[in-house]
Amino acid sequence: MPLAGIEHDKVPLGVVPLVVNACLSHTIIITQCNRGRHASTIIMAHDDSNPPPTQGDPTALPPLPLPAGITSRFVDTRPFGLRYHVLEAIPAASSSSSASESEPAPRPPLVLLLHGFPNLAYDWRFVMPGLARAGYYAVAFDLRGFGRTHDGGGAVSGASGSSGSSGAAAAQQQQKQQLLPRDGSFSADGFTPLAMVRDVVALVHALGYRSVHTLVGHDLGAFAAAVCALARRDLIQSLVLMAHPFRGAPKAPFGTAASASLPAPDIPPTDRFDTLRDPDVHASLQALDPPRQHYKWYNGAPGAAAEWSYPRDGPPLREFLRGYFHLKSGACRDGGGGKPRPLGAWTAERLAVMPHYYIMRAGVSMRENVALDMAAEREAAGAATTNDEEGKDRDRDKDKAKNWPPAPEWLTERDLDVYTAEWSRTTFTDALRWYASLTGNPAATAELRALASGRIAVPTRYVSGAKDWGTYQDPGALEAMEEGESVERGCYTGTVLLEGAGHWVNMERPGECVREILHVAAMV
Repeated sequence: MPLAGIEHDKVPLGVVPLVVNACLSHTIIITQCNRGRHASTIIMAHDDSNPPPTQGDPTALPPLPLPAGITSRFVDTRPFGLRYHVLEAIPAASSSSSASESEPAPRPPLVLLLHGFPNLAYDWRFVMPGLARAGYYAVAFDLRGFGRTHDGGGAVSGASGSSGSSGAAAAQQQQKQQLLPRDGSFSADGFTPLAMVRDVVALVHALGYRSVHTLVGHDLGAFAAAVCALARRDLIQSLVLMAHPFRGAPKAPFGTAASASLPAPDIPPTDRFDTLRDPDVHASLQALDPPRQHYKWYNGAPGAAAEWSYPRDGPPLREFLRGYFHLKSGACRDGGGGKPRPLGAWTAERLAVMPHYYIMRAGVSMRENVALDMAAEREAAGAATTNDEEGKDRDRDKDKAKNWPPAPEWLTERDLDVYTAEWSRTTFTDALRWYASLTGNPAATAELRALASGRIAVPTRYVSGAKDWGTYQDPGALEAMEEGESVERGCYTGTVLLEGAGHWVNMERPGECVREILHVAAMV
């Protein structure tokens, strides 16, 4: 059915309203939460039976502390898509201010950057300037459920009507306003693989582009980018995946009803990793001593958002984020599991060698897991714990301030301010819906069957840190890219693992990431 006001359901091309960037309030609900062996009353934003509270207008928030050359704005694609919070870096030679009337500036090729969890478009602040200097239009946006991207609430650009607005324009704007949802929350059923594709399509067309020169995804964003490249070969010209290799779309049963009157079809060989997957791996993890649980299924379970957002135990949010970023970075001593390496099989015993942020202590929240590992990391590093008095003027969570490890250049105290403020405002509820959808919603994952047996057919590269366990957390995924299972043979341009870097490679080593992105972009 066509969308109201859009002929033949086409995406509006080049419609990019500019909205000016206040503190938002949220409702706190007391609820009962049961997780594993724990049961207690905790403070949480909401549970799965209650919709998240409307949080006001993200466009009224203070601007982010962005590096020179990066600007932010909102791109409103509703009712086709969402109101996306985007960061942009525009090549100097391509800006409208540098163009003459006789020779308009050429439109630079678009590089679109997708962040992961628990991240924001802000992650790409170190990468974007380098891409712009190389002549590319670099755009990053807060994904659905993250940061300042939203689907309603607040004033639409021009909705109040400026003094120069014509009556016809005001009437048109009022009609558009009536089509828009007023609740700023997201629908739980809107977090599906194809929703990722729709968001990219909506944003790219709104920016006035018909293709993405290079799509770059990190972590969850790498999965989204891979699905986009698989589903829309016409839209994505090249691809860089970071910190999360792509195993591929599901395989449809092949040759099960071939006609006996025809020559037998060539049956593809079974993926060797499929035979090394424990179908009851979660029960097997629970049976270990001590029992363990997989972080993706924990994140997708009821109550996880409450434990991430308003935990009964563990460090306050700022110190939790400090620890979470540290443990998965190249600065961590060993990440809890030694040097990252191929696991060889999807079995409890093999998975259990990974750090606790991936294969968690069962019955223990993510915040508690991070706190325990940070205590061990602190002891191993010989770092003294900062006492409460010394920490009061350096940390807002004064009662449990640790301020260790010292903030690296890629995650300064000001950067921690940004992540802490954003997650305090939004909670983790909507972002964790991605995990709930991809681990516990058969209808959502069934969408990928439409792409069954497809392979990515554009120049593709995988980049991460050599100290990133994310490369190996899904045994066989990296091999699927390298061996022509998920990426067409001849299209895969190589695996790049940067020594000394961890999971946050786009922040830890932005210069090398720019180099690898440009290498792939030059192939188009």
